Amino acid sequence: MAWIKRNLLFVVGLAVSVALLGAGVFYLFTTMDEADRVNAELDAKNQQLDGLVKREPYPNSENIEKVKEEQKRVEAFKKDARTRFGQLVRPESLDNASFKSLLEATIAGLTRQSERMGVKLPEKYDFTFAEQRKNLQLATNTLAPLATQLNDLDNICRVLFDAKVHSLVALKRTGAASGEAVGSVDLLTKKVGTNALAGASIHPYEISFQCFSTELGNVLAGFLNSPQAYVLKTINVERGSTSTTPDPNAAAVASGPVPGRPGMDMAMARRYGLMGGGGNRYGQPQPQAPVAAPAPTRAGETVLEEKPLRVTIGLEVVKFAVASVAPVSEAPTKPTPPSAR
Repeated sequence: MAWIKRNLLFVVGLAVSVALLGAGVFYLFTTMDEADRVNAELDAKNQQLDGLVKREPYPNSENIEKVKEEQKRVEAFKKDARTRFGQLVRPESLDNASFKSLLEATIAGLTRQSERMGVKLPEKYDFTFAEQRKNLQLATNTLAPLATQLNDLDNICRVLFDAKVHSLVALKRTGAASGEAVGSVDLLTKKVGTNALAGASIHPYEISFQCFSTELGNVLAGFLNSPQAYVLKTINVERGSTSTTPDPNAAAVASGPVPGRPGMDMAMARRYGLMGGGGNRYGQPQPQAPVAAPAPTRAGETVLEEKPLRVTIGLEVVKFAVASVAPVSEAPTKPTPPSAR
């Protein structure tokens, strides 16, 4: 202890040196671990770089030119594809008066076309635009979407009319405004979709009609040959039910008097077995009514009658945006598909 007191500064310096040495050793090992981790990451990046450099095609000037040529081919393909799809034409400066005129002209044209083709429509049908025909003022931002939907339904109905379906049951479209006739049977829950990559808009619709198998084939061919781009998403075909007409005299016969037995009700006669076709209540035989022989089937007689079909089709109209055009005042004439001529 006396030596430590005499050499106190030396002892303190020695203790500090030992502490610093321990800290240095700890820092060394910690740094070595960090250095090993960084070296491992560096080796992984070097291997990834080597893989990219050795991969084919290599990003040299020749391959870069090939990529540019492929980009030109893709642009040319997109430009050619646009010509095969419909164009989203939005009339400019469309106001309530011009839209009302277009709406009435289109509905009148479709009604005349259905009468000419013998297609039955629902009574006083508005082609899903009953609300717009009632309102005197429509929101300005809904006029262009409504005009687009009106044009789409015009094209769809003309395909059905050219196919000469039996009757048009219902049409459905998307709502042009957020609060447009909430819960209406003429509106779909789907919304208009967009494809940002191709710059196309997708408009969903649903149509229901009655027809036979031949007319259904004509409808599908009409959509295929139409200048518009239709994508059929769903199709549901249901057999029509056979309706039987009840005999108006059946109830009278069931409850009327028994022929040859005045004062006796038909139900009472059945109860006591007096209707013929077997013994009565007391075991007395009753005369049998003669059974008519079935009529022979003639050669060429129709033995199979096709029932009408109720068809529901969910489809989408794909369009590419183009420049606006001047508003129209009457329904345009639609080309007739080659298959329906």
